[in-house]
Amino acid sequence: MGLILSPEVKMRHDGSRAILFSVNSTNSINDTAFRFLYPQQAVMLSLFDGKRDLNEIEKIVAYLFNLDLELASKEIESLLALHANREQTIGSLIVDMSRIDPEKARIYDPKDFIISAGSIDMTDTRCKYPCSLIVLPTMRCFTSCRYCYADREGAKGLEEFSLFLFERLLRDANECGIEAVDFSGGDLFCRDDAFDLIRLTFQNKLYPNIPTKYPLSKGQVEQLAEMGLSTIQISIDALDADIIDNLVATKAGYGRKILQTIDYLGEANIKVRTNTVLTPYNVKDAIRLARYLAELPQVFKAHFTCYGRSLYRHEDKMFCHLEDITEFESELNEIKKEFPDKAIIFSGLPGDPYSGDKEKRASAFWDRAFCTANRRGVVVLPDGRVTICEELYFHPDFIIGDLNKHSLLEIWNSPRALKLAHPDQSEVHDGPCRDCSDFHICHEGLGRCIRDALKAYGCDRGHWPDPRCPRAPVGNRMA
Repeated sequence: MGLILSPEVKMRHDGSRAILFSVNSTNSINDTAFRFLYPQQAVMLSLFDGKRDLNEIEKIVAYLFNLDLELASKEIESLLALHANREQTIGSLIVDMSRIDPEKARIYDPKDFIISAGSIDMTDTRCKYPCSLIVLPTMRCFTSCRYCYADREGAKGLEEFSLFLFERLLRDANECGIEAVDFSGGDLFCRDDAFDLIRLTFQNKLYPNIPTKYPLSKGQVEQLAEMGLSTIQISIDALDADIIDNLVATKAGYGRKILQTIDYLGEANIKVRTNTVLTPYNVKDAIRLARYLAELPQVFKAHFTCYGRSLYRHEDKMFCHLEDITEFESELNEIKKEFPDKAIIFSGLPGDPYSGDKEKRASAFWDRAFCTANRRGVVVLPDGRVTICEELYFHPDFIIGDLNKHSLLEIWNSPRALKLAHPDQSEVHDGPCRDCSDFHICHEGLGRCIRDALKAYGCDRGHWPDPRCPRAPVGNRMA
């Protein structure tokens, strides 16, 4: 059989160029893939259609671009060597057709990516259409976790969006080439119409990525399996049921029930991702939990992360101690060696953004991850308003529209969204960013983490720098 681009990624026209992106990175053991492509690069990748081998593709590229065979081979080699994320090259995303389900194969028409030379623009880091969607259907929750980062108070009294609005949003997402809805919140299952929302997602040919702490019953799990749900995330913080009950601040017995839910999911052949927040209260039990999860056949990914500062519910005593995390990481690495087929991930102890000399801070800052807020995707709040980042929630400075009044694309291209994506330095009235010579390359390049600026300096200083910036002053403790 021939070679084909993995169905885990997708190419899409993006106005003045093309993009390559992960369609559902939540369910992958790999990092999110994303790259802007020149039209000729997208045309070449579209030739990997599962019918041709590399030699055939080289000949077609030579013909299409009027190149000799050697130069065509070098062009393809250079394309496949480009990075789709920090770990994977585009070449690693090319697979043999025999390795994938034929029904999941994506076949592209090369003509769809042809753009006139004068129209090509690779400078804007913002997509012309969003390629990811986070939906917060509610801020209500079954638990009241001591480490919660959600703005539950800000949602009180708000009317949650209707099924009608949600279905219209799904149609809008389809038009943008989005194939997954990442639910967050709040807990989806606290809505009476939770199963209707999931059913609508499937009916509109999108996949619902659901994180939950809701202790689902056997019947509810079976209903999810019948709908077609194949994966789900369960947030669980310990193997000891009493520790779980303490951390989520709910009635005794919850810990036992959520562990039972994981068993029900295994019986229904629903694969499980887990997320664990490490604090001084559960870090000693976390290794037992990690081994337990690794041994469960239904668990394919287990993610452990240290508690970080919350904007809405914070206590310094929730920060982990270095010696505890060092011991945890050492023992977790041994478990990872025992279970190489499982994605067991530890985010590491967050560093102090204020530490180090100016040169060291500058080096770390310019090597930071790309911020996707308002550049690759949007976040829909429970009342239908749209913000740029999940953890900014209802902060009025970052609301870019309202789905009760406008479509997803109208909001994406709204003056408010574009103004936030391309900020005017003259409107920054105070703080280090006001006179910074790197203002434009910082904001329109890798981006500035507004969430962390708020955590470090307060909710009225969203225009202040990312605390990792070497010019940023010392603010609140972050980790």
